[in-house]
Amino acid sequence: MNKKQVMDIRPNSDGISQAESNEQQRNWSEDFLRKKSNDPMANYDPTRTHLNFEVARSGIVQPIDKSKSIMQKMADNLAARGIKDPNARENVRRRQNTLAQFIFGGSRERMNELAFGNQTLSLDKGADNSHLTRNNDIEEWAKDVYAFVAHRFGEENIVSFYVHLDETNVHAHCTLIPLDREKNRISWRSVFGQNRYEMGQLFSQLHDEFSKEVSMKWGLERGDSIRETGARHRSTYEYKRELVNDVNRLESRKIGLAAEIKQKERKLKSLTTMMANLQERRASIQRGIEEIARSLGEEGTDNIVLTARIKSLRQEMENIDSKIAERSKMLEETSVSLKNIREKLFDLKREHQRALEREGDDIDREAARIRMGITSTYNMMLAKTMQKIIPTLNDRQRDILREKGYYDLTENVQNIANCAMLLAVNYVKLATSYAESCGGGGVSNLSGWEQKKDEDDERWWVRCIATASAMVKPRGKKRSAGVGR
Repeated sequence: MNKKQVMDIRPNSDGISQAESNEQQRNWSEDFLRKKSNDPMANYDPTRTHLNFEVARSGIVQPIDKSKSIMQKMADNLAARGIKDPNARENVRRRQNTLAQFIFGGSRERMNELAFGNQTLSLDKGADNSHLTRNNDIEEWAKDVYAFVAHRFGEENIVSFYVHLDETNVHAHCTLIPLDREKNRISWRSVFGQNRYEMGQLFSQLHDEFSKEVSMKWGLERGDSIRETGARHRSTYEYKRELVNDVNRLESRKIGLAAEIKQKERKLKSLTTMMANLQERRASIQRGIEEIARSLGEEGTDNIVLTARIKSLRQEMENIDSKIAERSKMLEETSVSLKNIREKLFDLKREHQRALEREGDDIDREAARIRMGITSTYNMMLAKTMQKIIPTLNDRQRDILREKGYYDLTENVQNIANCAMLLAVNYVKLATSYAESCGGGGVSNLSGWEQKKDEDDERWWVRCIATASAMVKPRGKKRSAGVGR
């Protein structure tokens, strides 16, 4: 398994919320960080949070500046250059993509190596990693990534660049303003393409350039674009099944090689014992020949009989020498074969470990993608609901809020989002347990739960959120019907 780069680019028309800004900056109280660390859905390590850093203007590495939120930084950036935010207008009907959000990283093993070198890192929940120090390599990698973005899109358009060393996968967040330099205005299409095709072509080119200019220098190969692999068009079940099959296949080969090693070791032991016996027998014959030879010519001995005995012993010795030569060859071949199999097993164990890490990395990235999608869809659902009650709030409109699930969605945002994410990756049992741990009553029937063939991501996430809302609702409260299917 190769060590792959990660470069994910997502358009943003809603801006960076205060909560997301706080998360990127780790602008949390110690109590809040402790709660996040204990959250079974989170992977923060508070003993490593002090190792996080940002890359500021001119590629300077410094502690994360928490004095302003990301959106405040963006507003100041635009104001200083006399650029207007098209989404800041009153009564804007169609919001534009005013930000590009990048995530940079790579395979877990390599990124941890860059961040911590050969220091001992424990990824167990609740582990104490306060002994770790930050390696210079991760800072140099981050500066290279920053320089790549600055060169391609203009350093003045980088709003923030934060590097997180306190999660399972070391990574960087970069927020960028897509600016049309000629017209000095924000324009996603001018920077990233007029349509999906152009955007896909540009993203693929960026992956190539990023690989050549940054990743290869740091021992990472070009990552697989989902536009090239078609991974988005596989169901979560198929995606996970393929990863698990890879891991199981390697596990089976590993078990097979271990069994073969035991067989070769038994054969080697048998041959070694056999050689020792033959050598001992040969030495015994040699002593016999020498003893008989000393007796030849002595008075009262039958030299004819002794000569015949010596001849017989020498024939037996020749047979033994032939067997020793044959066994020596078998012993050498078995030793070489055993050495090769052990080397194969060693390589296979490393490949198996990388497969496990790839499985974990890919599922982590898939979960992050789903969480981001669910959050966006969740906000869209709330916005659509609120649009119906903006003019006035009469009884009918309050009924609309109730019927659309607005109250349910706003009462328990975090738990609903977590439960919806579990449903989106098809962890139905875990989602049910999570809902129950939040005091929810669950739903009666989730058999056959999965994304339908004709269901795009947004529709799927809407269904996940609606179902999660019903699942985390306390027992005794009325639920919306039919959300499970």
